Amino acid sequence: MEASKKISRVGRPTLDQAGVIDGVILESATKLFLTKGYDATSMVAVAAAAGVSKRTLYSRYGTKEALMNGVIEDRITQWAAAASENDVDLPDDFKQRMIRHAQTLARALGGTEVREFDRLIQATSVRFPEFAKAFHDLGYRYELNFLAAEIRKGAAETSEPVRNPELVAQQLLNMIMGWRRTQELVRELENWEVDEFAKNAVEVLFEGRAAW
Repeated sequence: MEASKKISRVGRPTLDQAGVIDGVILESATKLFLTKGYDATSMVAVAAAAGVSKRTLYSRYGTKEALMNGVIEDRITQWAAAASENDVDLPDDFKQRMIRHAQTLARALGGTEVREFDRLIQATSVRFPEFAKAFHDLGYRYELNFLAAEIRKGAAETSEPVRNPELVAQQLLNMIMGWRRTQELVRELENWEVDEFAKNAVEVLFEGRAAW
């Protein structure tokens, strides 16, 4: 359903209708936050864009801050679902599997919406640290836990113990995130070099396997 299409209903919406309404509200809010910025986006504008009444909007999100948190959770859920589509036919080899995960992550971080959200969160982080915390806890922490679980699994498969899988996962994650951010300040990255950097990052970590 297009966000601009008026949602017509009589009486209390069914669960399916409520889900559609929530989806349209979050989609409309996402577009406005990213194009106009957080401060310039009003709840009235979101309601109008979604084709719902202010009462309907406020019954779901009592404040603009609550709406922003809802948007963050929704978008990260969507990004995670999209990334998980690459978790098929994974290599049996531990190292090659980690390279695939690293490349998936590195490419996902380059998505237009992901980069726009990153800038939005940074722009609002001083006045609204709860947005940055939600973005961290739902996004960064999710990916960190995923990678750490994969490292534990791989270590068990190879019978090589790992003392701190979370630290290893954090190092890999930060290498990729830091590289993308610094490079994208001055140029656009090609997919082949993103894949190559992710591959090299994993190889560097595996060279230091004894320190895990």
